[in-house]
Amino acid sequence: TTLLFGVVWQAFGRSLPAAAAAHGGASAASTRHSSGASTPAEGPGGGGGAPGCAEPAPAAPKRDLRRLLSRASLLFKTPILAVFAAHSVHNFVRYFSVGWMPTFYNEILHASPDQAAINLMIPDILGLAMSFVSAHVGRALQQSGRLSALGVRRVFASISFLGSAVGMVGTAYSTSIWQVTGWQCVVHGLATLQGLGFGANYLDVSKHNGGMVTGVGNTVATLASFASPVFASWVLSGGGGGGVAASAREVGIEEWQRLFIAFAASNLIGAGLFVPLCSVTPVDLHEAPSKAKFE
Repeated sequence: TTLLFGVVWQAFGRSLPAAAAAHGGASAASTRHSSGASTPAEGPGGGGGAPGCAEPAPAAPKRDLRRLLSRASLLFKTPILAVFAAHSVHNFVRYFSVGWMPTFYNEILHASPDQAAINLMIPDILGLAMSFVSAHVGRALQQSGRLSALGVRRVFASISFLGSAVGMVGTAYSTSIWQVTGWQCVVHGLATLQGLGFGANYLDVSKHNGGMVTGVGNTVATLASFASPVFASWVLSGGGGGGVAASAREVGIEEWQRLFIAFAASNLIGAGLFVPLCSVTPVDLHEAPSKAKFE
């Protein structure tokens, strides 16, 4: 729904004021005709205007279709696809932590629900604090000239992806509750640096179609959010092999280690796709902005 609305609005929505104005003019003409009033062009009898003056033809559907396809094609530009990929990987890892870490604390670390709740809150609180600090540091680096806008995007995204990968590997081989919590603080704390990575890059890649790009990007990343816990379940059940016997057996630390390594690898994929391909130059920089024409 978000994707469809974004594309249709960009193609047709901005012309709605002009359409409303034209509709208002037609309604006024109809009122004058029904009341017997006339305009100077119509003459005393309210008849038609001067010969050769015809009603303007309605906008051709083909033109609107071309505009729709032109705007949709922006979504397949390399810098925009790089943002979509980074956002999807970020959500893929994030929703694994949200959905499956409580199970890990319970089944592997044997933490009580109260203890697990406290330890699950700490990484999120640290992540919130890091988001404020990183925003200040990133702005200072850019304003001082030490990093360009593109440099900020690449540096912060790299630290976030690579740091989260390290945190996932550390979690895989931790043996105590507090070790796991410490490594999850690394994952969650560094993940917030993406606010200056792909998060801010949404505002860079499009000048005239930012709403459409952001809406479609959120839709694509939501699919990754859905796939993440499903993938985790598949890995923990033995990758689909073994049928009922595999699903009935108890899941051990080895399966969880493979799972954490898989999500660490996904962070590396995100860094490999976003960092070299991102851009701060709008893909529609030379596109004339749509303006409503009022008649």
